[in-house]
Amino acid sequence: AVARAMDFVLTRQEPTGQCRWRDGPTALLAGCASIHLSLRAAELLADEPRPDWAAARVRLGDAIRARHDLFEPKPHSMDWYYPVLAGVVPATHLDARWGEFVVPGLGVHCVSGEPWVTGGETAELVLTLATHGREARAAELFGCLDRLRTPDGAYWTGWQYANRVHWPAERTTWTAGAVLLANAALGGHRPTLAVFRSATIGR
Repeated sequence: AVARAMDFVLTRQEPTGQCRWRDGPTALLAGCASIHLSLRAAELLADEPRPDWAAARVRLGDAIRARHDLFEPKPHSMDWYYPVLAGVVPATHLDARWGEFVVPGLGVHCVSGEPWVTGGETAELVLTLATHGREARAAELFGCLDRLRTPDGAYWTGWQYANRVHWPAERTTWTAGAVLLANAALGGHRPTLAVFRSATIGR
C-alpha cells in the first residue's frame, strides 16, 4: 500500500522537483514538505532499497530550499513552518517571520494578517519546535491551547481575537490529533520524535 501510494505521488513530480497539486507546474509548499517527509518514512519502511524514492526526495528538497518560484504564494503559516517540520530546512528558518505568525499569549495565525489563531497550526508549530530542540518556546505556545479546550477535552478550531469568539463553531478531530502529537513531542515521546526527525536535512 505504501509503495503504491508513493509511486502515485511521484507521477506528479516535475523535473524541477516539485510535486503538482493540480494540472500545471505550480505546487503547494506545505504539501510538498509533507511529501518529502513521507518519502523518507517510506524509505525506512521499505523491504528493499528504493533509490528512486531517495532521488525524488532529494530533488524535492532542493526545490523547496532554492526554487520559491515553483510554489504557489500563499499567506498561510503552514508554508512557513512545514519545511522545518519536514526536516527540509533548519529551525532558524522560523526566526525571520515569527512575529508575522505568532501572537504572544494566543497562538499561531492560520493566515497572516487575520485576527484569528488556530489550534491545529499552534499545535503543529509546537511539534515543529519540540522536534528541533526549542522546547521552551514550544511549551509556551502549548499553553495557548488551553483557551481552545472544551470541558469534555475536545478543542475548538480557532479563536477570533478581534471579536473574542471561538470560530468556526466546530471541534475537529484533526485539531485534537495535532494537539496529541504536540503533547507527545513536548513530553519527549521517542517514537513521535523519531518520526519527525527521520528526514534529516541534506539526507
